[in-house]
Amino acid sequence: MSRPVPFFTLALALASTAVFFVFGAYDRDVLGKAAAFYADSGLAAIELPRYREYLQQSPDPEAPARLQRLERAAGPSIGRPADAAAAIELLRSDRPFERDLRADKVVAPSDPAYSDWQRERQQFDQLTGLALSERLRLSTRTWNEPWRLVTYLLLHPTTPLWLTNLLVLLVLGPFAEAAAGAGLFLLCYLGGGAFSGAASLSFSAQPAVGDWGALAALAGLLAAMFWTHSMSGRLVLSRQAVPVPGLAAPLIVIAVEAARWLLGTAAAVDVAVDGSGLAFGAALVGLFRQRDSRRARQLQAPARSADTEAPKGSALARRAQEAATRLETRRATELFRELVDLEPQQVEHLCGYLNVALLGPDETVLQDAALRLLWLRSKSHSDQLRKAYLQLTQPKVLKVLPIDEHLRLARRLVRQREDAAALKVLDAILTDSHLRELYGRQLADCLLGIYTGYARRRLTTLADTIHSRLTMYFQAPDKLGGRAPSTRRTTTLATTPLAPGNTRLPPRP
Repeated sequence: MSRPVPFFTLALALASTAVFFVFGAYDRDVLGKAAAFYADSGLAAIELPRYREYLQQSPDPEAPARLQRLERAAGPSIGRPADAAAAIELLRSDRPFERDLRADKVVAPSDPAYSDWQRERQQFDQLTGLALSERLRLSTRTWNEPWRLVTYLLLHPTTPLWLTNLLVLLVLGPFAEAAAGAGLFLLCYLGGGAFSGAASLSFSAQPAVGDWGALAALAGLLAAMFWTHSMSGRLVLSRQAVPVPGLAAPLIVIAVEAARWLLGTAAAVDVAVDGSGLAFGAALVGLFRQRDSRRARQLQAPARSADTEAPKGSALARRAQEAATRLETRRATELFRELVDLEPQQVEHLCGYLNVALLGPDETVLQDAALRLLWLRSKSHSDQLRKAYLQLTQPKVLKVLPIDEHLRLARRLVRQREDAAALKVLDAILTDSHLRELYGRQLADCLLGIYTGYARRRLTTLADTIHSRLTMYFQAPDKLGGRAPSTRRTTTLATTPLAPGNTRLPPRP
């Protein structure tokens, strides 16, 4: 079953990347100017000493650690901090102190510095308000703006955080979008992000940024939908379906969090976000009863099919190879024919069937093996397929094939850029005037394809040899005649013998 392109997964990935790269530089410039204003205006000299005094008297168990971070950010002079941005972030993340500061309890109206502080604080707030992150981030002061429950998902303050989140989205997103559908996928991503953001702020005063909670929700959805069953889907930019168990999704989330913790980025690890996101995704499955949905069954079907058919196919292949190795041609032929009936698009089995057919004397089997390869609907340019087509140019094989199949073989060889072999097949037909008249249009098309390939590669001498054939045998393009290529597979000798009237090449001397 073909899978649609994970459109919404790609759209979310592009949106977060654009915000990180395009708006990140702008925000860094704006916040840098705001931090410089904070240090130069005297605002730091008013607020930071009071914040240090507050931390020294606070019974909060986190206060000593915050005090150490403040001293490092302040440097030699707390009135003019060495790292103003870090000092600002530390102060703003302390919810009780920030609340008292906004309520005029830290700098009271009776304080002589109140008027200067109030004016400079308003200017500072206006400067920071110009940053996109300030307008999108979710914090305890922005509950009155519910859209921030979604917009904060696009913000990633550091490169490692953005990159790991992007990779996890590109891994989990295609599976979740294929399993749940676009609507439920977006509901899980956006709803899980909003729920985990609210849960995070309930336990921490730090502003919520990044879409990790939304990714955890997708992992919870996949785990609840498939559990230990295999889900089959394609990764972004992948052509092959990859079967993986549903439990692998939350394990990816846990592994990334563990890697962040080991690398020392503990600030990026938030247990509340992980737990709430996983719970939201799992609850969504129960709410919409997605475990037994049509989409879930479709994604499980290929994995179950592979589980049931793979042992049979692999056992047959092993037995066929063993029979071919022992030169038990008849037994190997029967086994390979069963294999290609089971998996008619498997190039390896088709080539094995042809090889054992070439060893035996039965023309019926040889024709069947050759026709199966020629009518294989594949755009592959693999080396194995190219070698198989070259084997079909042997006189023994051409002898049992109708002329229509000779021309089909020539077209396959041209596609594989085996022009010399294609010309060998075509020349044998061109020398017969009756066949040339009967198949003139197809012969001219094949020659023109070879000529075009040589001309594009600027192989002038080779192109001239093809041109000479065209002018020799087909002087009037409007009188080519001939019949159109066959679009119906030739009945093989495996079912019904060829009619006596079927045209074949005369035997070679």
